[in-house]
Amino acid sequence: MPARNRALLALMTVFVLAGCAAQPPAPDAAQFRAMVAERYVAPFKSGDYARWLEVFADDAVAMHNRRPVDVGKPAISAFAAAVGEHFRLARFDVDVKEVRMDGNVAWTRGEYVSEFVGKADGKSAWGVERGKFLLIWQRQPDGVWKIVLDTGNSNGG
Repeated sequence: MPARNRALLALMTVFVLAGCAAQPPAPDAAQFRAMVAERYVAPFKSGDYARWLEVFADDAVAMHNRRPVDVGKPAISAFAAAVGEHFRLARFDVDVKEVRMDGNVAWTRGEYVSEFVGKADGKSAWGVERGKFLLIWQRQPDGVWKIVLDTGNSNGG
């Protein structure tokens, strides 16, 4: 192999290895559970919807109970604003049962217990609900994991 080709191959190898090294390692299951707790549950439960929205990719899709599909961060933001205007969360407990990862995509599956109380009347809107959820995460170009699909539904009371 000519010296010029060896030099180009060596340079390409350096760039490939540098690109691989720049990508942070994927979180393990415990770290994903912590991300769900810290970046999704805690801000939603406390009503800090601006911080809650940070966990979503710009083109995320949310499919929540009793409403149409919210496509994109602006629609998910409108959902959060409506929740904040009309309800307070008396209860929002989440238990991540499973984490799976494959390259730049991961999903977290689990169960939740929630109770939304109307701000106007102080009454529980639907009672205590138990349900299940699935969050699909995608590693963004900057290495941050964000939710691209948030879906869940109630099992009833």
